[in-house]
Amino acid sequence: MLRHYKVFLELLKSFKQIAISIKPNKVMLGKSELSEIEDNYLMYLRAMRTKPFLLLAGISGTGKSRIVKQMAFDSCPDNNLLRSDLTAPGNYCLIEVKPNWHDSTELLGYESNIGTPHYQLTPFVKFLAKATLYPTVPFFICLDEMNLAPVEQYFAEFLSVLESRTKIDGHIVSEPLIKADVFKKYNLRTALFSAEKEKSEYSQAQGTVEPEPTYGKEAKVYDFLEKYGLRIPENVIVIGTVNMDETTHQFSRKVIDRAMTIEMNLPDGDPFMDFFDNGSELVYRSEPTSPSLYLSTETKASDVVKALAEGNAEKTDWLKGEVASFLTALNTALDGTPFKVAYRVQNELMLYFYQLWLEDKSLEWETILNTACDQILMMKVLPRIAGDEELLQKPLERLAVFGEQFVSAKKKIKEMNERLGQSRFTSFWP
Repeated sequence: MLRHYKVFLELLKSFKQIAISIKPNKVMLGKSELSEIEDNYLMYLRAMRTKPFLLLAGISGTGKSRIVKQMAFDSCPDNNLLRSDLTAPGNYCLIEVKPNWHDSTELLGYESNIGTPHYQLTPFVKFLAKATLYPTVPFFICLDEMNLAPVEQYFAEFLSVLESRTKIDGHIVSEPLIKADVFKKYNLRTALFSAEKEKSEYSQAQGTVEPEPTYGKEAKVYDFLEKYGLRIPENVIVIGTVNMDETTHQFSRKVIDRAMTIEMNLPDGDPFMDFFDNGSELVYRSEPTSPSLYLSTETKASDVVKALAEGNAEKTDWLKGEVASFLTALNTALDGTPFKVAYRVQNELMLYFYQLWLEDKSLEWETILNTACDQILMMKVLPRIAGDEELLQKPLERLAVFGEQFVSAKKKIKEMNERLGQSRFTSFWP
């Protein structure tokens, strides 16, 4: 026990040193910008501020990849390096997932003894390192067709490290994806920040073209990597696009639990006419949107409770009771299935509520909580549910009663029930 406690103290000391080395993020949500953003777009922003890992699911051609690129264009600052390519901003990286990906070397690279011993870098690693050069700029990674390969295999390390994110001295820090020893053992400074692509199969992902960098900030960042390793920068948002068909893999609950899932389908009304009337080009903005619209501010429900209670102690006590009651009732509806929820969903429900509250503190807390619960059901709970009639008939009936007050969830549960009746199997995914 003493040995584990000593290790904990060493890790805490290390985290504090990392946090102190970078100025804390204290930006606030821009109210004027929020008023100009459509409700559907706000849903993406709230989700990524809750957790910087999203799954965009839906039929092919609905603009899943495009919306990620649009966010990068909107938030890209007026910087010659980041705006050097008119077709793709420097804070955007498209990585095309291949069906033969079965381990993390496809994204995180690997040590090789072929020829001169070296570490094989990947576009994913280089982009994470690049993001550390611009800590106040949102950086977007789009994993296109993410489930063409088993996500829980090639993305396992990232999913685990994502859960280690914690806020220390105002800065969100994770455990390392690549240990510091790698950066000490191999001289990766030039290769890591060079615009020239590695000549290997791992360079097939679409990157951005930019001039050769200078080595001021780069040298400082590399010193940081040699001390602490490559961690998930707090300004990086990973978004996977998902199509569900015979060529793709189903998501495990491990993946769904760690992501915010948003279903993208054609909107109601006359979407094909809207395509002509309201289409827009992807261009840089003269006034980029604020980074605070995209970046997380908290990682733990306990910090949210503390922030809310500063001026609303009684309301916060009410909120804790309501959240606990909601989750208890939800698990009662899911009784007899493997789909019950636990503390991770509770944590992210509180984080989502907090982001809604930051957007408009004048709203009634009952209204905010109802919206938060509805969206958490859609993003975190219903995507986990899949099974046959024997397993899900009774639970879905109970869920339909439970979700009566939640507009989006009620509609989705009805759709899943209808699918169960037609084919005797159902899931969140069409």
